[in-house]
Amino acid sequence: MRDHEPREPRPTPTLWSQFREALKRGHRRRPASFYLLLATPVVLYLAVDLLAHRDEPRRFAIGLILLMLFFGVVLVRAVMDLFDIGRRHLRDSSRTYRETLGDDEFMATLRERREERDDKE
Repeated sequence: MRDHEPREPRPTPTLWSQFREALKRGHRRRPASFYLLLATPVVLYLAVDLLAHRDEPRRFAIGLILLMLFFGVVLVRAVMDLFDIGRRHLRDSSRTYRETLGDDEFMATLRERREERDDKE
């Protein structure tokens, strides 16, 4: 007979570890454009300093170009995420169709139930 060594009890998850796990799960679900949109207010707040340098055209132009580049990146990323969401929707709806109405066995069962219901009426 084997001597069983006592198992170490699993450590009790702390509130912080559960919070970290929830953040990891949430991060996997969110598109990158979400984080860019969160950064937008910070960028706009930092751009307020741009208005103070209107009398320096070169610095104003560079700041404005950087601001437009940031918003361009946000826009491109949001459009890419939009197309990705659309592709996932089409893929999932196609799979749902194949699993239900595209399945011959499922359709045969539906026809039988409909015929039974029509015969009862």
